[in-house]
Amino acid sequence: MHHERGPVRATLFALLCSTAAVIAATDLLPPPFPIQIPAKAPAPARDVQTRIYLAAERQARYLLGTVHPWEKDTALRLVTESKSAEHWIRPNTGAIEGFAFLHRFGPYDDATVGVSRPTLLKETLLPMMRYVVATHVTGSRTTSDGKPWGDAWQSAHWAQMLGRGAWYVWPELPPDLQEGVRRVIAHEADRIARAEPPHQLRSDTKAEENAWNSQVLSVGMLLLPDDPRFPGWETAYQKWVISSFLRPADEHNDAIVDGRRVSEQFTGANIFDDFTLENHNFVHPDYMTTFSLSLGCASDFAMTGRNIPEALLFNVAPIYENLKWMLMPDGGFVYPNGQDWEMFRCPAWLGKHVLMAVWGHDPDAWAWTVRTLETMEKMQARPAGGAVFHPGEYFFASTQSDLLRSLANAWLSLQLAREIPDASRDRTGVRRLNSAKVILHRAPGAIHTVSWGARIMAQCVPYQLDRMVSPDQRNGIGGIRLAHARSALPLHLQHADIREDTNSFEARLTVHHGQAIRAELRFRSEPDGSFHMSENLVALTNIATAEISTGLIGILNNPTWVYEIGLRRIQVGDQQVEAVCGSGRKWAWEGIRRISVNGVYLIESEQSLHVAYAVAKQADRGRFTDQLVLNHLVGNRAWKAGETLSTYRVTVRCVDVSL
Repeated sequence: MHHERGPVRATLFALLCSTAAVIAATDLLPPPFPIQIPAKAPAPARDVQTRIYLAAERQARYLLGTVHPWEKDTALRLVTESKSAEHWIRPNTGAIEGFAFLHRFGPYDDATVGVSRPTLLKETLLPMMRYVVATHVTGSRTTSDGKPWGDAWQSAHWAQMLGRGAWYVWPELPPDLQEGVRRVIAHEADRIARAEPPHQLRSDTKAEENAWNSQVLSVGMLLLPDDPRFPGWETAYQKWVISSFLRPADEHNDAIVDGRRVSEQFTGANIFDDFTLENHNFVHPDYMTTFSLSLGCASDFAMTGRNIPEALLFNVAPIYENLKWMLMPDGGFVYPNGQDWEMFRCPAWLGKHVLMAVWGHDPDAWAWTVRTLETMEKMQARPAGGAVFHPGEYFFASTQSDLLRSLANAWLSLQLAREIPDASRDRTGVRRLNSAKVILHRAPGAIHTVSWGARIMAQCVPYQLDRMVSPDQRNGIGGIRLAHARSALPLHLQHADIREDTNSFEARLTVHHGQAIRAELRFRSEPDGSFHMSENLVALTNIATAEISTGLIGILNNPTWVYEIGLRRIQVGDQQVEAVCGSGRKWAWEGIRRISVNGVYLIESEQSLHVAYAVAKQADRGRFTDQLVLNHLVGNRAWKAGETLSTYRVTVRCVDVSL
């Protein structure tokens, strides 16, 4: 026994010395910025803040149910499979930030979350943080796909979530984990600080990327305030933030932002002069909200007693003003160029409104905060284990965790608020966006949109909680398929004549379907909320068509969305049919002059129409979209050059649209 104790004691002594050395080395590093936060939010914000916190707790309960051990090391935990790319790292670092927020702040309730705060830290936060630290390029391990994560196009964004979460619970992290987190953040921050912000206007803005890359520099400053690299990170942070939402006109902008003329800080443009932008090859309202990535760092500065850089709000107010014109009663957007993300993303916009209320002092933002919160609460009340987003409504891997951290940031912003203006006014009338090539009319009972740029679309969307119309990217246009062809012909704009006044507009478009058919289109939005659509199709050459399906209107028909019931009642002339979600049923009628959907969406024509309605068989992009076609001619038909294929004229009205 005596001889066995010697090696054990030697090993124990060495371990103690090693641990002491780690602690001593860590103690040499100054602590992060201390968190300073008021005891209470302003009185007008407290009810909303309480509701946001409760939603965060319930969302966390759902996410905790997805946490599991790593198969390569059961002491470490994660919410996804173990892989090194976005869909497997971002959900984990996002969940870490959200869980850390709940552990550090607010009126935590064990029963609602499902675990106590100490258990959340010990059994979830620390094992998850150790996993992402160990598998980063600065760590000693790889993910299960054999690769570490980091040094990727978005890895600075994932890292900042880890770093901010660590900041919240810093005193409770073991010294080696503190050192590991700092190593990850410093590595990603250095990489961004050395790089130059990119810029692009058409198709793929770099606004979002620059804004998310700026965040890791902010977190680097939080965790390493006395590091020699701090001044460089600070300079780079301001550069990356202001680069995010520069317009071409800002090259000559003499306004002073953070002590320097904007023109001196101009590095290239990412948004158009009309404060819109393109991403995914079209004008995309969702990406116009990405000012929240940089503005979301305002709380980093406020919680550490530093002045908030002016760059965080540069060009943000006019971007947000454009978004107000696209907002629907459920808190989501109308999409003039279509939507390739989930349709029902209303909760994702809640935090954006809070940021504009608190930091932008926007008089409309608080009303939209409340309205969006109401929709989110309805969504979370569905039986989905506490999750806000119902299965089938989303397909992006980090949707649920991104929402949790957004709620955390919203709660903190409200806690830090000084005053919140609340003087909302409805936007009515016409707004024309020349760079985007979009015009919209917020008319009585509806929003009418026409676009003639990246996408050619026209739509009349009921202004009600059940918005009914899906943003199909061929709305108002439809498609034509030639004989022996599998897909519809591509669309090419030939001419656009757009005229508007305060409460109406008219758009005359000439559009070619391939090189075969000319469509002469006219869309007129009236002050009373009616929307006129007409089309004249003319053959450009001798052709044969297999299917003409123009005058398309996408109809939402979802079984779980809180403002739908998965059923549309279609009244066509004297006949009524029930379109049950997912059934795949199809109908076609001739000699039709009147159509209504659910008694709300009314279409009338002075001439007979060939109408079709097709129920979607399955969801696409997180939604079921049926197709209502106003001009439906099927079967092989031959046409001579110059011959008129078809003509239709209809008036669309939205009735009984009480909210």
